Amino acid sequence: FHLFCNIFSIPESNRLPASFELLHSFVLWAVTDPDRGDSILLISAIRAWHIAQGWLPPLSDVHHDRINWSLRRLENMQSSRQKPLHPPITLPMLMALKDSLLLSDPFDACVWAMASCAFFSMMRFGEVSISSRAAFTASKHLTRADAFFGFDL
Repeated sequence: FHLFCNIFSIPESNRLPASFELLHSFVLWAVTDPDRGDSILLISAIRAWHIAQGWLPPLSDVHHDRINWSLRRLENMQSSRQKPLHPPITLPMLMALKDSLLLSDPFDACVWAMASCAFFSMMRFGEVSISSRAAFTASKHLTRADAFFGFDL
């Protein structure tokens, strides 16, 4: 708890008695690192520290319920991810791709168009591609007729 307070520059006067908001933030910060231990043990230790210093327990039952609700939501967010996060594509990576493509080749030109559109539109690659030729529908997907060659004012 003191490490958290030091990292986030929490004044000593706000640490004891600790507010619900401070403890809530601490628990959410602490559970993101599995080496810091169980959140229930952390809250129990802070409760004991408050009582040993002569203060009332810092959290009511309602506060515990709110923290538990936040922890469940955080767990749901983390467990719903089925695949690991991919690192972001950077401009140097995009330029390396372009340098490796022969833009006079229609397939390479298509790959470059998809990659640059996905990058500059902040889209996932799956949003600019289809899973197979059979999945292509001209009314739903872009075609050559949709291309515009002109000036963008």
